[in-house]
Amino acid sequence: MKQLRNHLMMTAALAGAMLAPACHAQSQRMAIPSYFYPGPLWTQAEKAAPTVGLTIINPNSGPGASLNAQYVEQVREAKAKGVQVIGYVHTSYGKRAKSEVLDEVGKFFQWYHVDGIFFDETSNLAPDIPYYRSLYKDVKAANAKAIVVLNPGAPTLEGYLAAGDVIATFESDVNAYVNKYVGADWTAKYPARRFWHIVYDVKPGAQLAQVIALSRKRGAGWVFLTSEILPNPYGKLPSDAVWSQEIAALPKR
Repeated sequence: MKQLRNHLMMTAALAGAMLAPACHAQSQRMAIPSYFYPGPLWTQAEKAAPTVGLTIINPNSGPGASLNAQYVEQVREAKAKGVQVIGYVHTSYGKRAKSEVLDEVGKFFQWYHVDGIFFDETSNLAPDIPYYRSLYKDVKAANAKAIVVLNPGAPTLEGYLAAGDVIATFESDVNAYVNKYVGADWTAKYPARRFWHIVYDVKPGAQLAQVIALSRKRGAGWVFLTSEILPNPYGKLPSDAVWSQEIAALPKR
């Protein structure tokens, strides 16, 4: 998500993967790539708790160079409303030095007291699994209760489940989701809460209803559907029509 690179190129290694069998998400919730500044949009998201259960803070493609007091307050407020907040850290598909990654992880925990870490630009290739397993262990060592989310944005290998609590296995536009989606068959063996699908350029009405139904069939326990489009679908919340329909469509806990 950092530069919204085309994750579809990463699916080539898995082009032969079969569509996962139906696996209904019985308690779907919304997880939001909330890359917008503290303020009204965050308040709107918080009011939708517990349907909205997970958000991401991203002060400056990471924690930033220094503590931002407004984000500190925003994290405190969101957590008080029952919404988990995790911090954005990019990994350059396993090529970024772990020392740099862990430095940002430490800042998120120290400055913002987040509930966990969102590792963006995650590889989905076998040789990189040890890199992410090592990061996972280090995050858990810093905070045993932390949630770790990986974002390859595409189908990945089963071994990555040992490196993350949630994996975003889809991040692209609605046309790709409806017409080109190819899932990994192994995901059907695991609870839906382990998987997140992010779909942008969604229209309200029948199209949104179709995407929600597909996400349940495909076993996504976490979803985010937005009307926004590239180059930045995550700079604000969806249109009012999409937001209200999406909230209404997700199960109430």
